[in-house]
Amino acid sequence: MTAISLDPRQWPGLHPLLIAHDVGGSRDRSTAVVGGHCAYVPGMLGITEFNELPRGLYGSARASALAQVDARYERNGLIIADLSSDSSYAEQLFETFGARVIGVHISRHGIGMEAERRPVGRGNILVYHVGRSHLLEALLSELHAGRLCFADGPAARRAYAQLEALEPEMRESGMAYKCLPGQHDDLGISIAMLNWAARHPHLQYWIGNMLAARRPRRPQQSFGWGAFT
Repeated sequence: MTAISLDPRQWPGLHPLLIAHDVGGSRDRSTAVVGGHCAYVPGMLGITEFNELPRGLYGSARASALAQVDARYERNGLIIADLSSDSSYAEQLFETFGARVIGVHISRHGIGMEAERRPVGRGNILVYHVGRSHLLEALLSELHAGRLCFADGPAARRAYAQLEALEPEMRESGMAYKCLPGQHDDLGISIAMLNWAARHPHLQYWIGNMLAARRPRRPQQSFGWGAFT
């Protein structure tokens, strides 16, 4: 592996904590990849967990499986969720995780700098449109620069193998990365999503919204006639 492999038990902590959630289709698994910035090395992004969720999960069952991973980290991270194939899933995610959800719509083009506010239930979430090739190129750049480390293990090596197996193809619109027939890229794309979110200029804004949603609201003061007598 060209990424640095370290024992996550020796890491002093990751902040902010991010969970990238790629939503699989009928053939791929959904994922929950966990990571964040390493406090001991400025600019270093560490990834601790590479989870492929069971097949056949949809809606609330899929969100519940993701919540089990989230619970291991005291429900304290941002959820970066792929909404490309199932936009209605945003409502279930918001119901489960609230203001911690940041949506990503992966397509052919886009750098993910602008967001739309998508109404969900009693609130809304931000959804960013970003190109698949842009995600992977940004990830490749960080790997080459040595600013990404994986906690070594079978799942991490499987994720890295998925990235290595992607086949680059030059097209008129630029470089594209194809997943070969019979192969999967769910963990690899999740790593790219996490890397994109961790280095996004809106990261502190997302964290601020998450913290604001957790603050207890002050009770409204009511003034009746009795208050003046």
